[in-house]
Amino acid sequence: MRASYGLHAEKTTLLLSGGALGVGPTELIVERLKQLRHDAQTIVICGKSEDVKARVTRAAGSDAARFRILGYTDRMHELMHASDLFIGKPGGLTTSEALACGLPMAVFSPIPGQEERNTDHLLEEGAAIRCNELTTLAFKIDKLLADPARLSAMRRAALAMGCPHAARTIVHTLLDDRLPPLTLTPAAR
Repeated sequence: MRASYGLHAEKTTLLLSGGALGVGPTELIVERLKQLRHDAQTIVICGKSEDVKARVTRAAGSDAARFRILGYTDRMHELMHASDLFIGKPGGLTTSEALACGLPMAVFSPIPGQEERNTDHLLEEGAAIRCNELTTLAFKIDKLLADPARLSAMRRAALAMGCPHAARTIVHTLLDDRLPPLTLTPAAR
């Protein structure tokens, strides 16, 4: 999978998502990832904004070989399977996809409410790290990459939380349902 995206097969691979709309501090995060001490490659998803993609490409600068910069993609599942760590916001779909792929997360700037609760749950289960300040992002990721046992434990935790066959389970449950059909009386309608 990595080779099909022009990536080195054996290098640690990070997946940074700026979201479908490309909103967020993606170029700032790329600047921070350039400070990593570990030899890692990063897939950067810029979303639909060509402006964001151009700014991220400029931010990568002379370190462009360490980054594979993409626009919008409908192949996130492939990119997640090709990656060792997801960097991004813990929205519901993103979190579900990452967990289904057994992909640990490095979470930053969760939106109060759902994303905060998702973050808390991921941290409690050991499937994520949180970076409250982007200035410390490279330090926290370097620390994690220096501890392969911890990263492996996070991957196992993500796999344990994930439900990769949820749709199939729902369909089978509905088809196997032995309960009588639900009927409403005219008064109940």
